[in-house]
This record gives sequence, structure tokens and C-alpha cells, in this order.
Amino acid sequence: MIIDRYIFREITGVWLAITLVLLLIFTGNQLVVLFNEVVAGDLIGKQVLIMLGLTLVNNLALLLPFAFYIAILIALGRMYRDSEMIALAACGIGIGRLLKSIGSFAVLLALLISTLSLWLSPWAEYKMQRLVDEAKSVTEIGGIPVGTFRSFDTRNGEGVFYVEKLDPERGRLKEVFVQMPGEQPLQQSVIAAEGGYQRTDPASGQRFLILLNGTRYEGIPGEAAFRIIRFEQHAVRIETRHNYRDPRLRAVPTRKLLGSDDLRESTELQWRMAIPFSVIPLALLAVPLSRTTPRQGRYSRLFSAILIYIIYANTLGVARTWLEKGDTPQAVGLWWVHGLLLLYVTFEVMRQSGISWRLAAQRRTS
Repeated sequence: MIIDRYIFREITGVWLAITLVLLLIFTGNQLVVLFNEVVAGDLIGKQVLIMLGLTLVNNLALLLPFAFYIAILIALGRMYRDSEMIALAACGIGIGRLLKSIGSFAVLLALLISTLSLWLSPWAEYKMQRLVDEAKSVTEIGGIPVGTFRSFDTRNGEGVFYVEKLDPERGRLKEVFVQMPGEQPLQQSVIAAEGGYQRTDPASGQRFLILLNGTRYEGIPGEAAFRIIRFEQHAVRIETRHNYRDPRLRAVPTRKLLGSDDLRESTELQWRMAIPFSVIPLALLAVPLSRTTPRQGRYSRLFSAILIYIIYANTLGVARTWLEKGDTPQAVGLWWVHGLLLLYVTFEVMRQSGISWRLAAQRRTS
């Protein structure tokens, strides 16, 4: 239909422009992050552009729904400002017809984003992790970085270590500095060693930094009472940092997540499905939110629309955490968040269509 093509053209132009702006902003921020990782030794300089491209692919599925949502608000807001919606309403094209047309566009876009979320994003995540592992193999020995200060966890708190250089042939570290909390409150331990190496306990999998030929200084900063210990070999336990959300899970192919009984894997699958599905309730919501009077201006509802999106996105994140912890049944999953937004869409449509007023009038007359 001519009206459908016109609305599609208006929304598509704004959508592409917003997507381009968001990509430019995201690219600028991501370049800063990647260059910081190069300086910290987590990446190699030649990997920056490849990582940037993979990161864009990985996050494009998150940017497109928001861009489409804002594009509908701006495009329809302009049509309200220019009284085009009044002309369409006079021809019998009301909010119900708009919801049908834009809902059809949203379904097509959801199918496109499904390809990104279910297949391309895990592939990009896998490639990024391979690049990070490659960089670590160049700049680290067994996970111990060289040439930079890095933090690590101990049983008494967070420590810092520094490795000046390495011996690749023997797999040994040289000129090692370690600072970490002591056994007593306010106590600090500083260790300077000629060399060292990393050892992993085969039974427990725990990592240890074995220091060779050094000195350990223990005491409370600002006080003269210090204990000095010289050693030939000294082991420092490196506590494993547990991330509740395994970054490598994001790289698992979707076909391996299908039918999985693992709670984290089923949650990851639902999250990948929730991203493209979010296009549909957001697009439907944008239709009633874009309604303005000529005096209000085309951007008058934009702030409230963005606020609703922020609440919706954060609620999805909270629902994902509850699902990972087992607080929410798998059958409910993340779908209840979409259901709440669709209920709000129904309320807005009924309010603007006057259906609630008509129902109230019928109850008064009966």
C-alpha cells in the first residue's frame, strides 16, 4: 500500500541516520578501551582494527532495536507536527492501522536481528577471545603479564605485582615486585625477588607465583617496626577471580545451547532470543508515544520515551540475573518483562483511542 511504503521510507531514513550516529559514538568509545588494553599489554597493536570490527558486530544487535525505536518516535512525531497524521486519520487510517504497519516492519527487523544475536554475535565473541588469547601468549607467561603493574586477589585482599622482563626459553620471570596486604590489620607486605615462575597445583588447580632469591618486608606503613625476611624460594597464592557470568559462554554457538539443562546456558539462550524480540514491543510502544500536538513539537515525548526504554532495558538485566540464580522459573524466563511492556502499550492505545472512556460511559448508562 502507498501509505505503508511512505511510512516505511520515513522511518528507514531516520533509522539509518540514528544507527550511523550510534555506531560512530560506540566506535569512538571502543577505540579508547582497545588502546588502553594495548597499553596494558592485553592486546597487540595490529589487533585493534580487527577487534573493533568484531566488537561492532557483537554489539550491533543491541544498537539496532534502540535506533529503530527512536526512529519511529522522530518520524511519526514529524508527521504529527506537519498535520500529516490528521490527514491520514481523516482518510480512515488511525492508530490501529499504524500499529499493524509498523508491527510488520518490526517483525522483519526482528528476524534480521535474530541472525545477529543467535549466530553472528557468538561467532564474533569467539574470534575476540581467540585474539585475546593470542595476545596473552605473546605478552604473558602462563597468565602473568610482563612490563606493567597488575592487580591480583589474595586471601587478605587485593595485591599488586610487577614483572620487569622474562626468559622465554626457561619460562622464568625476572625482577619481580609484589605488594599485598599482610596477615594483621593495616599490615602490608612488599616483596622484591630476582626471578620467579608460575606453578599450578594439579590437585586443586590453584595458581601460585613462586619467587626466587628475594626479600620480603612486613610492617605497618608509617611505623618503624618492620620485619625483613630473606628467602631463596617463596610462594604467593593467587586467588582465582570468579565472574558470575562466564565471558566464554557468550561465544558458545546457539545450536549447543538448544535443549541444554544447564541453568547458565539456558539463560544465555533466552537472552539471545530476548534481544531481537524486544524490537516488537518497543516499535509498538513508539506509535502511541509519538503522538503530539502541533504546539508540543516533534521531540516533546522523546525524554519520556528514553526513560521508558532505560527502565525496560534494566528490568531485562535484572530478570536475567534472577534467571541465572534460579529465582525465576525457566518457563517464565525473560518473557514477563516483554509482557509488561505490551500491557503498557495496550493501555496507551486504549487511552488514545478513547476505548477506556467508552467502556466507562457504558458502565454508567447500564
